[in-house]
Amino acid sequence: MSWIDTAIDAASQPIEVDVSDLGMGVDIVQVIPLSANEYSTLKAHPDAAKLSGQDKDEWMGMRMVFEMLAKCDEELSWGKFRTLPISLLGQLSGRVTASINGDGGALGES
Repeated sequence: MSWIDTAIDAASQPIEVDVSDLGMGVDIVQVIPLSANEYSTLKAHPDAAKLSGQDKDEWMGMRMVFEMLAKCDEELSWGKFRTLPISLLGQLSGRVTASINGDGGALGES
């Protein structure tokens, strides 16, 4: 097995995100990071194409978090996810970002 196969396998494993203090009814959610291909597909999404600047960045961030959560929770829907309060979405996004990056840095590109 080459290094790339090892890296792909490692990246496809769920990462646990502590959400115990967010009042979501669970202590842990799992996410699987997006691949470069999945990220490119999101960037080309028709909804993203309609947006620009900060609006596009916000949509991409929210959609990326949703997609990473949905990889581990088949009951999660985009429609329901968008009904969460923006304050909770912000906190959840921050937790997912920190867990994926290990440092809380930004996901994706601007």
